[in-house]
Parts: sequence; structure tokens; C-alpha cells
Amino acid sequence: MEGSVTLKVKIRSFPSHGRARVHESVLPMLEAKEGEALLIATYPTVWDEKTKTVAVTGYGDKQVDTSVIMLSPEDVAALGVAEGDTITVMRKVTWTEKISRGAAKAGETIKEGAKGVAEKVHAKEIADTAGKTGEAIKEGATKAGTTIKEGAVKAGESVKEGAQDIAEKVTPKKGGKDL
Repeated sequence: MEGSVTLKVKIRSFPSHGRARVHESVLPMLEAKEGEALLIATYPTVWDEKTKTVAVTGYGDKQVDTSVIMLSPEDVAALGVAEGDTITVMRKVTWTEKISRGAAKAGETIKEGAKGVAEKVHAKEIADTAGKTGEAIKEGATKAGTTIKEGAVKAGESVKEGAQDIAEKVTPKKGGKDL
């Protein structure tokens, strides 16, 4: 798949659940920036709705070998792979991007179609109106995507806080001491 790379799994010795370290040259290959979300999946990968993935935040590091991705034991276990296994890594495209791209494409299609009609009926106003309509659709979709993203972030934070609260309450103890 375009914008993806295959790397070998290496387990990080420092706890880092949800974070991945790759060589700094790998992020541009993924069209990703420092701190952006990456999707990892077992290799070979067929990207469809059945593909099991784990999302991590990607960070570049000069000290990491160019052929590996450093992951926490929790992330490796969640994906169902072992150290040394090959995985596929790609940048996670946000909902905002997906909506914006779709709206831009729809707007361009409307604009081009209206231009064709305008050429046939000599009505430049139709093409201008269609172009403005396409831009309005794109802008509205971008705003909707941003609102969706903000809601998802808030929901994620609430779930995280709840999980931490539960984890604190169920920590096993032995003889009055934490294990």
C-alpha cells in the first residue's frame, strides 16, 4: 500500500504504551510528522475492515535502526505479534482529512460538471455558483470533521480517565503491600 512501510518489531525496554519509535527517516516515507498517529498491522497486510490494527503515536529517533519499530510489550501483545516479526506501518488518516478530501473531490466534480453545462448554454454564472457551492461544501465538511474529531478526543479522554480509575481500584495486594 502506498505510504506504508514494513519494519521488524523490537520491544522497548522503557514503558511506552501507545508510543512507537522509528528512525527519523521513516516518518517522511509515511508522510507523517512527529507525534502523529500511526497504524500498525501484521504482515502481509490486506487493509480492509477485518484487518486487526493498533494505533500508536510515532516519534523519530536517530538511534533506532531504519529497519525496526520500537514498541511497548502491551502494543506488541495487542497486535498479536512477537519481537522480530515483520509488521506494516502507515500513517493513520484522520476523519477530518477523509471528510475534507471527499468534500473537495465532490466540490471539484460539481464545479467541472457545471463548467461543462455552462459551456453548452453559455451561462458562466452557473459555473461560478457551482464553484462557490463546492467550496461551501468543502468548508462545511471540514468544520464537521473538526467537530467530530474534538468529540472523539473528549470521549477518548473520558474513557482513559475511567480506565485509570478502575485500574487504581483493582490493583492486587499481597499481605497489605502492593505487588
